[in-house]
Amino acid sequence: MLSRHDLAAGAKRPVTARRNAEQTSQLTRFLLPALAMLIFLDCAFAERLLIEGRVTGESAAIESGLTVAVDGERLEVDSRGNFSFDFARSSSRPLLIRASADGYYTALQTVHRSDVVDGIGSRIPTIELVRKKPGRRLLMFAGDTMLTRRYAEPRDGEPVLVDRDDPLGDAKALLQHIKPYVELAEFASVNLETPLSATPLEEPLPKSVTFYSPPALAEALQWAGVDYVALGNNHIFDFQRAGMESTFTELDRLGLHYSGGGHDDESARKPALVSIGDTPHAFLSYVGWRGTFSPNQVAETGKGGAAFGDEEVIASDVARVPDGVVSVVQLHAGLEYAATPSLSEKTVFHRAVEAGADIVIGHHPHVLQGFEIVDDRLIAYSLGNFLFDQYIYSTQLSALLFVFMDGESLHRAEVVPMHVNGYVPTPATGEFRYAILNRLATLTDSGTVCTKASGLHLVMESCRDGQVSATAQTMRFDEASGLLSLRAKGASPLSSVTVDGTNGHYRLGVDILSRGEFEHVGLFGTDDRTWIENAQVKVIDSGAPHMAITIEPGEEAASGGLKVFDRVFTPSNPTTVAGRIRVDGKSRLRFYLQRRRIEESFSEGLAVGPLTEIGSAVFSQDGWHNFSFDYAQPRLATKGVRVLFTLEDLTGDGIEASIDDLVWIEWRTPWLRPDDGANPVHATHIQFR
Repeated sequence: MLSRHDLAAGAKRPVTARRNAEQTSQLTRFLLPALAMLIFLDCAFAERLLIEGRVTGESAAIESGLTVAVDGERLEVDSRGNFSFDFARSSSRPLLIRASADGYYTALQTVHRSDVVDGIGSRIPTIELVRKKPGRRLLMFAGDTMLTRRYAEPRDGEPVLVDRDDPLGDAKALLQHIKPYVELAEFASVNLETPLSATPLEEPLPKSVTFYSPPALAEALQWAGVDYVALGNNHIFDFQRAGMESTFTELDRLGLHYSGGGHDDESARKPALVSIGDTPHAFLSYVGWRGTFSPNQVAETGKGGAAFGDEEVIASDVARVPDGVVSVVQLHAGLEYAATPSLSEKTVFHRAVEAGADIVIGHHPHVLQGFEIVDDRLIAYSLGNFLFDQYIYSTQLSALLFVFMDGESLHRAEVVPMHVNGYVPTPATGEFRYAILNRLATLTDSGTVCTKASGLHLVMESCRDGQVSATAQTMRFDEASGLLSLRAKGASPLSSVTVDGTNGHYRLGVDILSRGEFEHVGLFGTDDRTWIENAQVKVIDSGAPHMAITIEPGEEAASGGLKVFDRVFTPSNPTTVAGRIRVDGKSRLRFYLQRRRIEESFSEGLAVGPLTEIGSAVFSQDGWHNFSFDYAQPRLATKGVRVLFTLEDLTGDGIEASIDDLVWIEWRTPWLRPDDGANPVHATHIQFR
């Protein structure tokens, strides 16, 4: 008989008993699930989660005027800035914390039940408000932006997000969840990686990928709080002069600032000059390569296109910006999906700073890269996507960058983790936020950028006087075994890890899946596009999310896994797929790796890409079981990978099952011992043997 403890702890992902009409009476079949649900509701869903926090200034408590509200409801705040609130564990709705005080910039934080780790507590790090002062300005930057392709014509079985005949309302709906953050800035910028046109455009450039978006995109961006769009990229000239003209017409009509594109080289390189408050700013935008096709994508004498920017061009243009004017350079360059910039990109970015650029922002890789501060000037190598229709999983981890500037000097910067969930930009929560912060902490230069938390965000400041970012955290494990989540053990995503207290071997790794708790499914009303779903396999997004599997009597097996390939993986790297499964009958679980070979198209890879079994396990007892399968990522000739599974019914009577806490870990260290003197490593998981 199931106890209340079993249902509260083990039935986090409840599974009904195996149906067997010959052995179970109708009365029992209907009463037991009902009783189980009542007990479950009493034990788990009635539980309240308490969130505690504190709001201060950067260096001292806020003396007066501090208010903290959650979803518009004002909280009690004590004299030290402490606050608390609670909500039902069963609530899947994200909550918005707004903290404000007289003479300070307002701060927002989004919190969700998945941000609370059982057994660790629910106190979020202190939220720091930045004081307003004369000459201080708050700028916001976000990544690649478009509104076409799969927004209007999605992949089979996925919802249409934008009606081509009436796109404005849909475009605003896509931006509504991130709009409150964008509106915090005094000036907000995105990379507009698309021409705009209300009528069909013809004569595309002779290149493999071209597109254009409805003018409603620009209007929706302005509605959301965007003030400027960078045009220096590899798509703004996709439809040559006609596309450029229609784009300029719409931006001029709205009064949106822009630079980086023009009908000739001189106009394309011309900066957008904007006064933010009483501080003048110059915004410059460039693309880093010309293109191998003809006509190419960059502006030249007598020919339109994006502004081409190399070391000499950017340095020359920045040098012409007058003293006292804040110069912001945005460069569209680098390798798609690369975790780090190439040396050539770093060289151009550093040269821009040497020439006088105060902020340098990178685009194009579609994934987050790290930060660097050079001579007190902030470099963001790639901000990933903002509003984009890419289904590659790594592109869905993104961020907003807020930069506080005191004239031409950097005061501090703050990163808001963002999840592009089903092509919709939303505040990141739970394991997504943890993965984003961990990635940025890994990739950011700790010698020049000193990092800390402000609530659930990342704050960056210039390291001074030999200061180095204090990111190392020693974690003690006594008699630990198996695979453990560092987040569940209280590790900060901003900290690298050293290990103490175990006599055995361990290794550290990073979960490249970041969605195996299924808590993101349905958040903000989005439609998940991660998992294969069919008559047998469903992702349940209500109550306690999980993947539910049903095999009817007479059916041999059910199959599922990732819908598409991920492009971001480490060749030949030791890797583990692990998780938990609950079954109500004897069954066999098999996991497979499918490769998309270099020569295969996307659809060919899904259909005929080679499958390799990476592990299997038989479960004879009802209940929850752990599974873990080790393998090495492909070495060569692979463009993408995905994991798939089959669950086989070994009873013949039909079974039901649930999968939860699924991880896909690439190991970042070999097997180590605590006395090996290994350097700290940024990681999300640890395994012992």
